[in-house]
Amino acid sequence: MNYPVWELPMGGGVLIAIVSILHVFVSHFAVGGGLWLVITERHARRTGDDGLLAVVRMHSRVFLLVTLVFGAISGVGIWFTIALVSPSAVSALIHAYLWGWAMEWTFFVVEIAAAMVYWYGWDRLDARTHAIVGWIYFVAAWASLAIINGIVTFMLTPGGWLQGHDFWTGFFNPTYFPSLVARTAFSLVQAGLFALVTAAFLPRTPLRAWCVRYNAAWVLVATLAGAASGLWYRAAFPGWSEAMLGALPILPVVTRWLVLGTAALALLSLWPLLQPRRWRVVGAVPLVAAALLVFATAEWAREAGRKPFTIHGYMYSTGLRVADEPLVAAEGLLAHTSWVDPAAITAGDPVRLGGELYRNHCAPCHTMDGYNGLRRWLTLADEATIAGILPRLAVLRGRMPAWHGNPAETGALAAWLATRRSTESPVPTGATQARRQAWDVSCGLCHTTDGYRPLRDSLAGQSRDDLAALVDSIQDLTDEMPPYSADEAQRERLLDYLAELAATPAGGGAAIAKGATP
Repeated sequence: MNYPVWELPMGGGVLIAIVSILHVFVSHFAVGGGLWLVITERHARRTGDDGLLAVVRMHSRVFLLVTLVFGAISGVGIWFTIALVSPSAVSALIHAYLWGWAMEWTFFVVEIAAAMVYWYGWDRLDARTHAIVGWIYFVAAWASLAIINGIVTFMLTPGGWLQGHDFWTGFFNPTYFPSLVARTAFSLVQAGLFALVTAAFLPRTPLRAWCVRYNAAWVLVATLAGAASGLWYRAAFPGWSEAMLGALPILPVVTRWLVLGTAALALLSLWPLLQPRRWRVVGAVPLVAAALLVFATAEWAREAGRKPFTIHGYMYSTGLRVADEPLVAAEGLLAHTSWVDPAAITAGDPVRLGGELYRNHCAPCHTMDGYNGLRRWLTLADEATIAGILPRLAVLRGRMPAWHGNPAETGALAAWLATRRSTESPVPTGATQARRQAWDVSCGLCHTTDGYRPLRDSLAGQSRDDLAALVDSIQDLTDEMPPYSADEAQRERLLDYLAELAATPAGGGAAIAKGATP
């Protein structure tokens, strides 16, 4: 909340995701690949297999280029993007875990140096010393992973750190060990996967078949271990995780794709394992795609699980600390928002002021037309509806930070958001889709029909007149529900949907069941 805003049409979170997923994909290879090198080199030397030793040497060159060049550059890219998109979170992590970062950077320097010595030492070091350098590399790389894992899991489940801010309490948090085992397992998946790619370019000899089967075994066994540790990881979540799965519509979808990607990875590895002589480099394409899907969905699920926080229970994704909420609520957002154009305040232009508030307090998570785009919803809502929703953001199903703007700031933001509405008609031509849309914009923000905060049972048996009276007096039920302010046509479509819902038992009715639990 104290830095200039870096605006991106795609959204800062999407850019972070693109850079970080590719980096994580390669950085896990940097860990598992190190173990693959020393174990396979040891096997080649013990068996006197000069052909296999040559394969290890060739693979180590690919390993060095991928991990030290792309891995290092993308790692710097992560720091660059997160510092611009979420500077408050970066500052908090550095202050809370300065010595953790220092340890990680120390191991990283050792890792880089050992990797270079390992490659250049093939003809310069004796076998024993060369193996020792390889083990130094792997230990440093795994230690770097273990430290980063502590900081990443701390952001999701800080545990007792919230009370005493103790370094080790936050580091060894509830999800630390299951996450560490899962990341270690999938680093071994990466080792076998990348080696399968290089093995595809070997001459068609018995050695090639052995290498293909050997590497496929790494992928399969490590995938199964990763899947088991994933179940442990999910069980380590605190009680709010189940409510989180219901509250975030995207999270069950991402979790489903994570499971499918893991299953596909295990099944696809059977081809090179059972038919090594038929292995082709084209077979690596679906394997790499499945592995990328696993990494992308796993990281996405972890990131989504933290919402609306950057550090759960400590700092919101907007940069606001939980401890500062009472002060901000009392004094208003503008009093705690730097880098606001003073002319927007002195000119008394609510629309211009609302744009400043949006850039500081909404843009960290939302775009207009990209990821978490708002325009589609804004086009369905009038200014009064927007103003009614803003003070209730914390109770929405989408897990958003509370809005602490005073009435003037709320009105200014609502006025600016209303100017972002599309001029095109947002109402679908189909009657069923139009009724469902009326539900989505008015009720679906907080409720589902049969899942999270379900409404079907509470509406069962009510007549259309009863439902009309309920809609018109909705604000009298609880302060958490805003008054209904849509136009008459939208109101009629909503009543049609609610009447169908009230008359349809759970699981029945194609139109209702299709979106029963978004």
